[in-house]
Formats: sequence, structure tokens, C-alpha cells
Amino acid sequence: MTEASSLPELVHELQGRFNFDAFHPGQAELIQALLAGRDAIGVLPTGSGKSLIYQFLAPHLNGLFVIVTPLISLMEDQANRIRLSKLGQVAILNGQLDRDEQRYVLDHLSKTKFLFLAPETLQRAVVIRRLKQLSIGLLTVDEAHCISSWGPDFRPDYLQLGAIRHQLKPTATLALTATATDRVVQDIRQSLLHNMPTYLYKASVDRLNLYLRTEFVQGREDKWQRLELLLQHDWPTLIYTSTRQQAEDLALLIAQRTKRKVAYYHAGLEGTTRAHIQQLFLHDRLDTVVATSAFGMGIDKQNIRLLIHDEMPANFENYLQEIGRAGRDGQPALTLIFVNQQDHERLVNRQRLHQLPSQLIENFFAAPLAATPSGLIEEQSQVLATYRRANFDVQTVVKLLQKTQRVREDQLQLFWVFLNSTKCLREQICQYFDHQHSPEPHDETCCSQSTQLSLTAVIEQLDLPTTSVNHASPSLTTLSEAWSQLFDCTVNSSQKSV
Repeated sequence: MTEASSLPELVHELQGRFNFDAFHPGQAELIQALLAGRDAIGVLPTGSGKSLIYQFLAPHLNGLFVIVTPLISLMEDQANRIRLSKLGQVAILNGQLDRDEQRYVLDHLSKTKFLFLAPETLQRAVVIRRLKQLSIGLLTVDEAHCISSWGPDFRPDYLQLGAIRHQLKPTATLALTATATDRVVQDIRQSLLHNMPTYLYKASVDRLNLYLRTEFVQGREDKWQRLELLLQHDWPTLIYTSTRQQAEDLALLIAQRTKRKVAYYHAGLEGTTRAHIQQLFLHDRLDTVVATSAFGMGIDKQNIRLLIHDEMPANFENYLQEIGRAGRDGQPALTLIFVNQQDHERLVNRQRLHQLPSQLIENFFAAPLAATPSGLIEEQSQVLATYRRANFDVQTVVKLLQKTQRVREDQLQLFWVFLNSTKCLREQICQYFDHQHSPEPHDETCCSQSTQLSLTAVIEQLDLPTTSVNHASPSLTTLSEAWSQLFDCTVNSSQKSV
């Protein structure tokens, strides 16, 4: 442990090591708290550079840095960035490695600085046993809101992290999330940190450069006419859909009916194809990406000017994370949700389809470990297997899943009320996340509830900066091949759903 540094010293180090002029809000405060020996919780918006915090601390805290994250794609992205930056030896431990590869990683941890792994991997006895032999400088838990059963993304694997932390005895612990109400923060503090004194930095959710709009539509053709109006402008555009098939269909429609360069993106694509799409979009060689929620993790495109939800998100948390990918450069951006009753009813029905009857849960726990009772889809079996690995009894699982279902239904209803309210959208978001609303005026630059302007009038009024697609490339052959792969993928993709 080193002594806490002053802010000017930290900024000087930031400029020298990372070539950044200044910290994002919350980064320096959390770094100083951890250097002072305090555990910390950081609620920082999407794109605020959460990973820089543990990267910055590498030369200051001795021992292995363990980073827990639920997403393999995010592990790989962060690990590759650390390798390129030469910040220290980095390793990934997950289920995609075979037994020999996992053993190699564990055997070489004494030479490793950063270890990325999923919460379920961290629960394995062999992993805990090996980590207990080492000095853990920093335990970082990303997506920490998954700890809370009051959040929409509750994961039972996260409930075990507090007990594992107690065994590993890290020098410091950092919990990170982009969205958390006060109730969720309290769950993180209690479950992970056992109510020990903790530094909390909670950034404002109020993004003043984003114009928030709800657009009520009657059906697909009505929606398309308004989308076509928006796509006439040279704005880097990200469109979120609910399913993989919707992403593919809408991307194909845009390719057929407009001149925009468009690709779809979802978790069903090969990793190399996803990487091509990311790079083309980052370097302004794609106008538009149509994506499921798989897009965005670890992708830092600064100049997205238009962000559209083709269907309403299921909750405030998803909405805030996704609109947070627009206007990261601080310039104005337009965010828009297409709203209609049919989409809401589809979401309600989708949630009900995932509801697990008590009898199926009891059948699962009564069955042998290798068997999967009939009536369960693979995703449901995986969830129940997680509870079983964590030694939950069947009645506790029934109660937790019923609670999770109620929470998700309540949050969907709250978000539907939000979309139909005449109150300021920005103010409602701040209220939900327990933030003070900005004193900035509720005017024509705020949200659709501040004015009755048509979509055309709003577009003219905002006068957003434009970015033309750049077709020039020092490696045109490679780019052409990449685009050909993307286009073929759009046309010939198999039928899948999220």
C-alpha cells in the first residue's frame, strides 16, 4: 500500500502514463480512497472510464488484481487493452478454456498482475484455494448491481462474492456499476462489504447534452416513416432492438431503403465479425449499427448523435445505460424511444414466458445433477444450476425467483408510466435513481415533454453536428473484405432470438 497522492500528483501521473489531460468525474476520488486504504463503491455512467481506476492503481498496490465481470466479451476487451498498454501481465480464467489451459493460468498467477474471471469461476474451490496462496492487492467487482435482488439484473453467483472476499482478504475492494438506486447501493455495501466503512462516489445520471424524446407510433409502417426521416441526416446512429431477429430484419430494411452503410450486431455473431463491426463504426465507416443489448460493453465511440430504441426497454437501468452511449464527446445528441401499446404487451408477455412455476423448480432440485427436467429451457436450467452450485435450498430459490419476477414486472410498469407521463423525462430519471434534478431549465433542449414540436421541428431545432462516413482507408482491400462479410452476414444470417 502506498500513501494517498494529492490530486495534482495523480493528474501528472495520468498525463504521463495514459496521455489523458484530466480525470473523468469520480475516477480521481475513487483512486484516492483506495490508495488511502478504504474500500469503495463507484456508481459511474457508461463511458466514464471505470476500468482506468484499477489500471491506474497497478503500480501503487502490491499483489494480484482480481477483476470479476459476468461478460466474457468484456473480459477479453479489457485484457487486450491492458496488454496493448503494457500495464502488466494479464490472464483470463473462464469456461471457454480447457482443463490444461485453466491449470496453466492458475500455475502462473504469481507472475500475473491482472486476472479477469466470472463470478461462477471465482466460486470454484480450486480457484479459491490458489488465490488464497497469493497476496490480492485489489478485488474489483464490475456490474456490482447484479448483487441486489432489488435490481433487474440480479445474479445469484454474485451473492457469494462477499464470503469469497472474506477468504481472499484483498488489500482493497472496488465495486463498480453504471446504474444503482440507493437501495441497490445498500445491498452492495451489505452483501459484498459486510457493512464495513466504505467510500461511495455516485455520479449524476443527468446528461444535459442529451435530448430525450418519446415518439408514439401506430405500427411498423408509421415507425418506419419516422425512422426514415431521422436517417436522412449524417449522424452516427445506434438503434437498439429487443431480439437478434429484429436487429437483422431492421438492418436489412435500412440497407434496402436508404443509402446508409448499416450492420447488425448481436451475441450470435462470430467474435471476428463483431470486432469488424466495432472497428468500422468506431472509425466512421459505418453510418448505423442495429443491435441488441450485446452492443456497447467496452466500446467507446464518442460521436454517436442519434440513439434509438426500436422498442421500449424493460426498465430505467437498461434505458440509462443505453442512452449513455450517445454524445460521449459532450456535444448534443438525440435519444428517442418508439412507443406503442403492442410493444409494451409483447414485453409483458415475454416476461411471463420466463416465469418459472414452483413445481418445475422443485423438480429440478429433486433431479440428479446431470439431468434436466422436462419443461425447462436451457437459460432457465442454467439459472437454477447457479442456485444449486451456491447451495441454496429449493424454498429459498422459489422465494428469490418470485421476488425477482415481481421486481421486473414492477420496473416494467414504472417505465411504461414514465413513457406516458407528461412530466419532464429528465426529472423522472433523477427521481428514480435518487438524484437531485439539475437546476437547468426544462426547455426545448431538454425533452419531448417540454414542447409539442413535431419530430421535424425538433431535428431542425437541435441542429446536431454531422459526421459523414469515411470510405477512405490505408487498407482498402481489408476494409472491403470486412464490409463484404458484414453484408453477407446481414442477408444470410440464421434465425435466432436473444
